[in-house]
Amino acid sequence: MDDTDKKLLQLISEDPRIPLKELAKRLGTSRQTVNRRLQVLTRLGTFKCIRAKISYGYYGDLTFPVVWGISKAASIDNTLDRLGENESTFAAAVLGGGVLLVFGCLREVSELERYVGSVKRVADMPEATVGLLSYHDGVNFDCWSEGATLSRSCKQLSSLDLKIIAALHDDPRKPVKIIADVVGVSTKTVRRHIERMRSEGSLDFRIPVDFPPGESFFTLLFINLRSGADKVKIGRRILSRYPQCVLIARPFINIPDFVRVLLRSEKMSEIRRIIKEVSEDDDVVSVKPNLIYFWREYETTWHNKMLRTLARTPGGAVADLTESGLGSDDHG
Repeated sequence: MDDTDKKLLQLISEDPRIPLKELAKRLGTSRQTVNRRLQVLTRLGTFKCIRAKISYGYYGDLTFPVVWGISKAASIDNTLDRLGENESTFAAAVLGGGVLLVFGCLREVSELERYVGSVKRVADMPEATVGLLSYHDGVNFDCWSEGATLSRSCKQLSSLDLKIIAALHDDPRKPVKIIADVVGVSTKTVRRHIERMRSEGSLDFRIPVDFPPGESFFTLLFINLRSGADKVKIGRRILSRYPQCVLIARPFINIPDFVRVLLRSEKMSEIRRIIKEVSEDDDVVSVKPNLIYFWREYETTWHNKMLRTLARTPGGAVADLTESGLGSDDHG
């Protein structure tokens, strides 16, 4: 994989529906060349796990816990399978030293204690740290935090909106004409609905951490900051310094003076250099790196189930969504 492929992957991760013409322009090459590279990367399975979904922010005030600690479980595979049985778990990562990270999405904060207890029990993790994420933390780009402000200002989703998102779910780059044939409307209508949902923040794309598969080292940096340091400013600084390597820089709502950073690089020397430079930042007290060896994402979450169910139920979809303030009969 060369630098052009890396840049192509970065552009796709920022916008999975970016047109070939725009990709060619950004990469300084022809549409035919971009198309060939996309075909090769697709055969390698690079894009197979990208998913379209209703934005988390559109559901309202959700709670996003990250639970991590040393797992004493005898079987990693069995533990990952069992963690996926909980519909509130959307991903899990296995790090060096038996460290396990579990990512959850809860409808209510009142579910937190029970969820953390379940994770600790299944993972045999007697001691665990619990961080609460904010998906509009001001550090990373998030669709709804940049476009609209959560469900209060988003136009309500119609049953046609839901069908379009469902049609895109397994292939966010699916051509508009194919989507139009699936949902039974014109290409112009589909395009208008996609543009509106993206601009207001109701349509989001889940980009898997582990693409391209098998070609990069993924490293988590657990960064402790000096007391009172600005977590948002430091996170943005790290993202801007290493745009090709830093995928995410996340502070936690409930943990002061702490940021978690995810790096991706094919060269361990590059990872070591970044760790050294970040450690030398005046606002950084310590950096504890750890490699990610396994990553699992789950399709059985409650929000994925909701999308599939509502998209299949023309009459019930609108009524069910209305309970959360999301439904509307207006197809636009």
